[in-house]
Order: sequence, then structure tokens, then C-alpha cells
Amino acid sequence: MPEQFVLKGDTMQDDLSFRIPIPEEPKGKLISAEEAEKMFLAKLKKCENELENTLWNLAILYSRTGRQEVAMNYITRLMANTDDPEKKAHYFMNIGQMMEQIHNYQAAITFYRQAFSLEPVNSEAWYYINNNLGYCLNHFSRYEEAESFCRAAIKIDPGRHNAYKNLGISLEGQGQFTEAAKLYIKSVQANAANPRALKQLEELLARHDEVSTDIPDIQAQLEKCREAVGLAQRIQRGFEDRLNNRANE
Repeated sequence: MPEQFVLKGDTMQDDLSFRIPIPEEPKGKLISAEEAEKMFLAKLKKCENELENTLWNLAILYSRTGRQEVAMNYITRLMANTDDPEKKAHYFMNIGQMMEQIHNYQAAITFYRQAFSLEPVNSEAWYYINNNLGYCLNHFSRYEEAESFCRAAIKIDPGRHNAYKNLGISLEGQGQFTEAAKLYIKSVQANAANPRALKQLEELLARHDEVSTDIPDIQAQLEKCREAVGLAQRIQRGFEDRLNNRANE
């Protein structure tokens, strides 16, 4: 996991603190996606003892380069080679994520439910299955149903940001605007490097002035969130610049 540091407030909102992940620079030589593909395909032909790892690396590579159908073929091969329900749940979850990437949220729900039915022990997988189900259900305005999955994800790992944002969306969809605003802020606090919760918060406050009645200092909290997200983005740009410099050496 990348290192993190905490940005603490120093005003009337000094109870607000924000976690900002510090990207970890990869070791070794940087190569292109095309070079990585050639390397993994060559290894696939030669290294039978590394078959599972190589298939997985190819699936990730194709998923990240917009070739989800090819990626799914490799994950299907992985699923055919195991009877381990934990691994199968992980693979179903990843196919669901690929369906999200191509905006097929109904198919994603189907795969996440298959993963859910296997009840994986791994807490990270269990978190994302619940969170991602909530995320997809929100897309169909199934807010009450989404809420239960988001709350389950938060209970599994309260330190992650995703489910706070998705729970905020489900509560906003149910008209609970003040609680939604609090959850968006909590999501930014958990990971200021992800700006989506800030965007949700800004849009919510633009539509519902009444939140200011329940949270009198909401604008000041909003500014703190903006500062944290801005700092996280500057850190990310610096990291990307260093990688580009390495690639051009």
C-alpha cells in the first residue's frame, strides 16, 4: 500500500483531517503496454509453472488498455483452472469491474452477485463486492437497496473512501441531503486523492441550500475539502512528471 500522510486543519474545522496517499514509484525499467504484452505472451508459451500469474497479468494489462473482452477471456481461463471459491469470487468481482469500465452496470451487478454468493473470506474482496454492488445499484436509482451494501462495506473496512461516497449518493437519492453531505466529506477525508466525492458535495450544496441550516460551517468544510483535493492532485502531477522523466531518460 502506498504511504500516506494526514493533512490536519488549523481553524474552527480543526477536527477535519485528510488522508493523502503518496504514490510509490515502480522499480526497474519502465516499459510500454505493447512491450509488456509481448513479454507476458512469450512467458505464457514457455512458463507453465507461472501460468496463473501470467494469465492474471495479461487480464490486468488488457483491462487497463481498454480491451475488456480480451481480458475477460483470460479471467475465464483462470476460473476454469480452479475450484477454489475464494479465487472464483475474486475473478467474478474483476469481471464485474470490467463491465463497469464499459458502462454495462446491469452485467456488473450479475457478476458481483455471483461473487457475493461465494462469500469470500478475504476482507478486501468482500469490501469491494459490497461497495461495487452499491455503486451499480445507485446507477439504477435503487437507492435503498444500494444503501445496505454500502453500509456493509463500511463495516468491513471503515478506512476506505469508496463506500462513504456511494452511501452518500444512495442517501441523497432518498432525500437525506445533510447526511449525504457528511458522507461526501468523510469520503474526501479518507482519501483526498479521489476527487469524485468533492464533486458530489459541490453539486449537492449547489442544489440544496437547506444543508447550510443543519451544518452552519459547511462552506468552510467545503473549502478544506477543496484544499486537500488540490494538494493531492499536485502530488499526483509531480509523480507523473517524475515517471515521464524516467521514461525519457
